[in-house]
Amino acid sequence: MQVNPAAVEASGWGWRHATRKDFALRAVDFTIRPGERVLLLGASGAGKSTMMAGLAGVLGGDEEGEQEGSLTIDGVDAREARGRVGLVLQDPDSQIILERLGDDAAFGCENLNVPREEIRQRVRESLDMVGLGGLELDRSTRHLSGGQRQRLALSGVLAMKPGLLLLDEPTANLDPEGVVEVHDAVKKVIEATGQTMVVVEHHIDVWLDLVDRVIVLGRPDASSPTGAVIADGKPDEVFAEMGDVLAAGGAWVPGRAIPDYSPKREPAHDAPVLSAENLSFGRGTALGVGINLNFYPGEVTA
Repeated sequence: MQVNPAAVEASGWGWRHATRKDFALRAVDFTIRPGERVLLLGASGAGKSTMMAGLAGVLGGDEEGEQEGSLTIDGVDAREARGRVGLVLQDPDSQIILERLGDDAAFGCENLNVPREEIRQRVRESLDMVGLGGLELDRSTRHLSGGQRQRLALSGVLAMKPGLLLLDEPTANLDPEGVVEVHDAVKKVIEATGQTMVVVEHHIDVWLDLVDRVIVLGRPDASSPTGAVIADGKPDEVFAEMGDVLAAGGAWVPGRAIPDYSPKREPAHDAPVLSAENLSFGRGTALGVGINLNFYPGEVTA
């Protein structure tokens, strides 16, 4: 699949939502060259999702908020360049539009008025690229696992052939197996297409092998009211410089132990408060079979 990677530039960019008094982001400056793979980090409230929505061109017009500076894709205002950008969000269920797998993968192309025969080719290519090519096109999207649904969302974006791929915490709602599925699918995609990529994720280690740059946004407060870029560079350099800030903001920084906040209790010997006996479940196909579990008072279980 041939894709022309996009260039991105933010110059003094800021955004204030119409319902808010303060700017979510302000005085943001960076340039992303075509083909770069960027991990966008920052504490909760730093404006990462607003930044991604701005890049995707979906923040709206003047009635939705106030913009400062400029945010461009290939020199075009991001709000006018939506065909050049594809956005994958964190909740797989919220991104599935249609009942059948093939129809869903084609939805974006149809909105771009791509010719029918070309849509068919793009859908097949994009599904193959994310590892879903072996499934029937009329398969119900309700019978897909979380990882499969997220990969389907990714395939629908890829079929539009965007030059910029945006991933906003794409593995946050997935189990470990689904995380691996999505990571491997994205790796295959960017290696095959050379797309520019920006990913937001608290699980930093998941994406380290795919990114060549890290940008950190600061959280607006009394001492730093702008929320501008506070670090920008190679991953190792940024983590060495900003590791404490990122860890305090909830990111899982490589090489740092995750704090254990679980209560320390003595093992409980009471009767279980919840039991599963020979439990089976699934969506069209079996996901779990013959499960036996007991949960006891005072336990904290993941």
